[in-house]
Amino acid sequence: MGRYYKFKVEAKNSVGYSAISNQIIILTAQTPGTPAPPTTTLVGDTIVVSWAQPDDGGTSISAYTILVA
Repeated sequence: MGRYYKFKVEAKNSVGYSAISNQIIILTAQTPGTPAPPTTTLVGDTIVVSWAQPDDGGTSISAYTILVA
């Protein structure tokens, strides 16, 4: 699962520091979304299984697992 990061900022000049900005919180990469149901196509004697790529959650998907029941 991703990790949360919090950011604030302030400015400084020769007189001193500004007030601190409001905080923002970001969530880094998360698990990918659920793929759409697969489709199959028969090409000769080969079954080609295809599906639409789900949202990657902020980092490239590195693998898929195809389950055959």
